[in-house]
Amino acid sequence: MNRIDDSLYHTGANKEIVEAFVGSKVDFIVIGGLAVSWYCSTRQADDMDLLVNPEADNSRKVTDALSSLRTMAPQGLTARSFSHLGVRAPLKHYYYADILTPSRAGPSFEEIMKDSVEAKLFGLPVRLPSRACLLRLKESAAASAEGDVLKHRQDIALLREDAL
Repeated sequence: MNRIDDSLYHTGANKEIVEAFVGSKVDFIVIGGLAVSWYCSTRQADDMDLLVNPEADNSRKVTDALSSLRTMAPQGLTARSFSHLGVRAPLKHYYYADILTPSRAGPSFEEIMKDSVEAKLFGLPVRLPSRACLLRLKESAAASAEGDVLKHRQDIALLREDAL
């Protein structure tokens, strides 16, 4: 299980990313399988997806936070790298994470944040989409054939089943 009380548990070096984001006051929300595991105890997350607010000031904070990591951040990052919709920056060499901005087809960052819940990840405060919003995100990703569609469909089924 990935959740005990208000805390998500996740292994690996990804803690450094969360620490850097919290320390840099990055406006972000934990999404993907790790968020699904908050609501569905049978879902084991293998990576970490962080959705960041695409506003210019936050984009600069994201870039600064990633640049502070002890391993190399993705090449070619600028202060504006995360100020556009539909950005996906995989951090797969040392970490197992993706940094994303909202897609054009899905809910906005503000909509997701407005309907989010408080949690902790690695003992640090984070936000997670509500079950309903996470379901919308997963449905949008499955409909757009974004990423692993089968995994999105399985998460949709889990979120619906566990809600009953």
